[in-house]
Amino acid sequence: MIIRKFEAAVKEFDKCHDGKGVLLCTEMLAEYQRKEPGVKFYHDNILQPGDSIGEHLHKDDEEVYIIIEGTGIMKVDGKEERVQSGDVCITRKGHSHSLVNTGKTPMHFLVVGVVLQKAGY
Repeated sequence: MIIRKFEAAVKEFDKCHDGKGVLLCTEMLAEYQRKEPGVKFYHDNILQPGDSIGEHLHKDDEEVYIIIEGTGIMKVDGKEERVQSGDVCITRKGHSHSLVNTGKTPMHFLVVGVVLQKAGY
């Protein structure tokens, strides 16, 4: 499967997971109801300075955040860590996370959501 960015839907998520501001998201893959193992979604995101993705729990999936540009604070299970270009954050099943852009420029990052096994196991 080839997914071309120029063909992908661009969406704005206002107050993503009860965060602040607008998350600009190029939605390259969006199989949100997926229950079997595999990639659930792939997003190419922009978060403006001061904006955030609110803290949320991952029950049946995991997420990988790849910071392309910018700086911020990623909170995983209540512990805050600075993140910057080149950093990767993995939030495992059963854990929570949030992200805030603390920099002076837009933060560019990729997110891949994965279902590891059938939900409920």
